[in-house]
Amino acid sequence: MPKCFVVMGFGEKTDPGTGRLLNLDATYHSIIKPAATEAGYDCVRADEILHSGVIDIPMYEMLLVADLVVADVSTSNLNAMFELGVRYALKPRSTIVIAESKFNNPFDVNHIVIRKYTHLGPDIGFSEVGRMRQDLAKLIKEVQTRSEPDSPIYSLLASLKPPTRKGTRIADQATISTPTSAQDETYASQWQEAMNARAGGDFRREQAILRTIYETQAAKSGEDESVVRPRVIRELAFASYKIGDSELSTNSSAAAIAYDEAISLLEKLDPAETTDPETLGLWSGVHKRRSALPARPDTDRMTDLDTAIYAAERGFLIRQDYYTGINLAYLFDLRSSISSGDSKIADRVFADRVRKRVVDAAHCALRSLPEQFQQTQAGGADGAGETAYWAQATLAEALIGLNDPRGASELEKARQAASATWMIETTLRQIEDLKKLREV
Repeated sequence: MPKCFVVMGFGEKTDPGTGRLLNLDATYHSIIKPAATEAGYDCVRADEILHSGVIDIPMYEMLLVADLVVADVSTSNLNAMFELGVRYALKPRSTIVIAESKFNNPFDVNHIVIRKYTHLGPDIGFSEVGRMRQDLAKLIKEVQTRSEPDSPIYSLLASLKPPTRKGTRIADQATISTPTSAQDETYASQWQEAMNARAGGDFRREQAILRTIYETQAAKSGEDESVVRPRVIRELAFASYKIGDSELSTNSSAAAIAYDEAISLLEKLDPAETTDPETLGLWSGVHKRRSALPARPDTDRMTDLDTAIYAAERGFLIRQDYYTGINLAYLFDLRSSISSGDSKIADRVFADRVRKRVVDAAHCALRSLPEQFQQTQAGGADGAGETAYWAQATLAEALIGLNDPRGASELEKARQAASATWMIETTLRQIEDLKKLREV
């Protein structure tokens, strides 16, 4: 069976051009892989290749020998851009480039055709998945019959000949079948196991799996932990501080240890300088959690809140999204509740200013999802349903925090749109906590 190698980032990534969060795994599993499979290809992404050594070797091998390469360059992922360039240098044809609709190409490659698809927040709508999957499958079949080059290098240098090599191709040995031993277990299968543990609320199991991945990646380069993927560090830190949350009400000492571990991990990502919204969000969240420890001294509690607010402010400046904004406003109110004098007044003013911007951001998000939101209210379900609910719930919370009478009706809309009881319960609990803070 012909092989299709997919070049793209993994997981949820922030688009630096728009600040939006895009779920690239959803693109791969819902669009690219099904389209390639439908067209008759064995489709594999770098994290699905079985390997016991450095991933670069099978990755380069696949770029050389794969019958088809699909490159998703959304979020201007540097690895994807580099690997696309390698593919263009190695093969004259059979390369397809796609990107999210708001992608702004940073390079002078206007002569390269980039097919576009649309993310709706972190999700992809059902209808868009169907459209793009069908279009991509059709395009893949067309590529099979083309003789002209799609590589700009071979298009411009007509006399250039592609390289060849002798010997067994590593790519021919690559497989995405279930690993037969712990030594051969793939990064992708370990990662999926960790995410399954998270979905089941087993954060200790998730932490154990992610720590294994972390230690394996770090061991490959001895003392140099810079080889560990930031995504692994972030998710390991998340699991650690969720464990802290579970211990907070019964064992504050254990919670403090878990929060400190999460902070220690995130320090490896340089939170004081980073512009990565995911890292900033976690850095803010874990300091907010640590400030709530019962035995936390007042000076340390205030320091934690200062750090949490500074990180959230930076994240909100980058993303300008309702989720980061509503958390920032809550943090201002939280600090205001333990402050006095001008500082207390200033934080209350800042909270209201942020909420006004959140109202605008939530309205904008809902306007971009009118059809999907209506389906959600009517009980339908697609990729935009949860996004629509949280935009609506956040709008209600922001208006209630501003003492705007429209808040009650917007909250009722959120109640009707909730597809699960825990969603509206979470919203109601957050609003009650906010009201208590505003009374102090």
